[in-house]
Amino acid sequence: YTSTAWLGILRADWHWVHEWDLLTEVRMLDASTASSSQTGALVGVYRHLNKHVKLGGGYNFTHYSDDLIDLSYRSHGWFINLIGTM
Repeated sequence: YTSTAWLGILRADWHWVHEWDLLTEVRMLDASTASSSQTGALVGVYRHLNKHVKLGGGYNFTHYSDDLIDLSYRSHGWFINLIGTM
């Protein structure tokens, strides 16, 4: 199965006060096979738990997933995310 879908994301991270980060994304999905083009935004807030781990959450205002196989357009809503680095 060949797909010509692509997802473009413009992301900005801002290290806020001490251990807090703010995240904003503008997203555009173009699925030419499905004759669909969608735009939207995502926002989030993260707290650094230590030097290598941060926990956050936010809201996805888009109706599509960053999984380009999922074209159900039901992926909006709240999210929780745990990020670890080495």
